[in-house]
This record gives sequence, C-alpha cells and structure tokens, in this order.
Amino acid sequence: MAAAAALALAVPLAIGNADAATTPTTAKAAPAATSYTAAQVLAGVQQNSTAANQVNSKPHINTMTRAQNVNVYQVASGVYAYSSGMAIDTDGSDSDPDPDHQGETTWEDSNGQALGAHHVPFYVLGDDCWDRTSPCPHFYYKERGMTGRQFALMFYNGKVIGSIFGDTQTANNQTTSDNDSRELGEASVKAAQLLGIPSSGTTGGVDNGVTVVMFSGSNWVVNGSNANLNTNTQALVQTALDSLGASMNGGTTPPPTTPPPSTPPPGGGNVSYEAEAATLAGGTTITSCAHCSGGKKLSYLGNGGTATFSNVSEPAAGSYTMSISFMSVGQARTAVVSVNGVNQTVSFPETPDYNTVVTKNVTIQLKAGNNTIKFSNPSAGAPNLDRIVV
Repeated sequence: MAAAAALALAVPLAIGNADAATTPTTAKAAPAATSYTAAQVLAGVQQNSTAANQVNSKPHINTMTRAQNVNVYQVASGVYAYSSGMAIDTDGSDSDPDPDHQGETTWEDSNGQALGAHHVPFYVLGDDCWDRTSPCPHFYYKERGMTGRQFALMFYNGKVIGSIFGDTQTANNQTTSDNDSRELGEASVKAAQLLGIPSSGTTGGVDNGVTVVMFSGSNWVVNGSNANLNTNTQALVQTALDSLGASMNGGTTPPPTTPPPSTPPPGGGNVSYEAEAATLAGGTTITSCAHCSGGKKLSYLGNGGTATFSNVSEPAAGSYTMSISFMSVGQARTAVVSVNGVNQTVSFPETPDYNTVVTKNVTIQLKAGNNTIKFSNPSAGAPNLDRIVV
C-alpha cells in the first residue's frame, strides 16, 4: 500500500482561532487542542470532493432517486466520502411494520446479535463488486480497509452524527427486483431520526443532501451491543471531526487516541504479496479462504510457525506503510514482524468471523532494493494471514 500521506486542500480549511488567517498553506497538522466544527469539516470534505480525488470510475446509484450520479472521494488518507439521498433500512433485531423488513443485518453487534435499526445508527454499502473485476470500478469497501461496524460521520441540514457500517445492499448472487450493490444512500431508522429525516421504511427518507464520511482501518471499528452502540458511536464524533479537520489542514488522520506521525512515509509501490507465496516453516500451512485475496490464507502461523516474504523491493530507503490483511477470529493476537532482521511486535484485534478479512497498517523501515519480511510468534498463535501490500 502506498505510504500514508494526507490529501491537502486546495484551499486551507478555516481554523477557529485568531491566527487562522495567517496560517500558511504548508502548515502541518493543527495543534491537538484545536477543535473543529461540523460546518468546518463538511466544508473541507466538499472542497476535497474533486475529480482528482474520485475513487470510482463508474457512478453509483442514489438509492432514493435511482439516478446514477453518486461518486465517492478520498478526502484524506483512509477517509472516503459521498453525498446522496437517504433511504430507510428497517432490518435487524428490532421489529418494524415495513413489509420489506428482514430480521437480519449483514454485520452484528459485539455479542453476535443482528443490529437493531431503531437503536443503532448504521449505513449500508454494496455487498460485492457489481462489475466482478478487481480493482472494482465502483467503491468496494473490502478494497478500502473497511469491515463491519466501521465508523462514519453523517451530515445533513446542519447536523452531524456518528454512524457505523451495519448492512449491505444486494450482491450479484442474490435475486431482487431493483436493488443492486452499486447503490449508495441507505441508512437505519435511528440514523434518520438523529438527523431529523422522516424515518418510516415505507414513506420516509430524503432524496439528496446527506453526506457520509467513512473512516477506514481497524482502529475505527466501533464495539458494543445494541444497547450501547449508539452511545459509543456518538462519543467518537468530535474525535473524528478534529482528526479529519487536522488532516485536511495539512496533517494526517490518526485513529482514536493515536497521535499523527511527525513525518509521513514516502510512497510505496502498492505491490501485493500473497501470503501463500511466502516461504513457510514450523507448521504454517496454506488453507482455502473464499473471502481472501487469491482464495487462500495462512493458518497455524505462530507457536513456531513462520512466513517469510522475500524480495520485497522498493526504490529508496525509508519508512513505508505495510498493509496487512488478516483474520483473528475468537481473540486478539500478536505477531512478531521482522524486517531485515529488525523485530517489532504488532497487535491484531479480534475479527468477527471467517468471512471477514480486516486490514491493519504498520509502518516499517525498508532499504533500497530487496527486503525480507518475516511473520512469527514463538510462544502463541498469530492471526491467519491473507496478504501484505507495500
């Protein structure tokens, strides 16, 4: 994966202090004490929603109007935004009179229960790549380091709320009358209520004016039950506003409680190295994985099992971001990542199931030319490994 670097605004985002007018356009991240308003951040998102930052090459469908006019933009490093209408999703564990109500959602709470549309503010994305190609010409969450319960800010009519990725739109292998996975612009009853949008599954929604800003990466996945997911999600709103505001003002977008790096790493080559192509030892084996890149993953990594990637090549020495795709079902795990013989211990959070591949970014030091990256854990199990991208 290319090294993390913020996308600068064409015009600096205004900062709410007396010195804002004199801030040079090359300024780094704003001080931690700076607090950004919803209006400031939305203005920055809109300024960064340009053709140069568009990530889809084919338009998405506005779920409410059916117009194919919705685009997705990378407005900062790892942050993606789109504007559309809002259709109302009533699915999940809460009962609802909507005749299309279903009792399940694609993603569950931390207790394994379907999300409740009347209790949890969630948004909906396409279930697969409608085009069946990779990379997908439409925005596809699995290509962007996103998984279930991924945090997002939602803006509408002067309001901002927190929301999580809770359900998916019809996939290619499902039969339906008009839905498909290119759609954007559906959210739960609770999200609509918090934004002041009519929340009926049959008569509610709004045609346009809703902006959804999604934060990728495992540190932006919200945990909790149906009883407290809304509270936990809203608690992140100001943190997200501040980190995104600082990012668009020339800094980086840190995960919650993590300070931004002082020096952004140089760009890498976006080269993918499949785990099954690594050199394996100590009992690590290759197993099938329908949801993994290449259809395979490494199992029994750790407890002496190792995987070594050779010939990881970069043109220049420096700090690079390595994107690790993994599964860690049942519990959080750690792995020792050795880069040219230099070790660092990396923590991997618990992942929900074997259908969900999660991505974690790690900063590593590489030399010019070929590098060797080894994954191990001498005393415990490490996560299942799908691939690395550097």
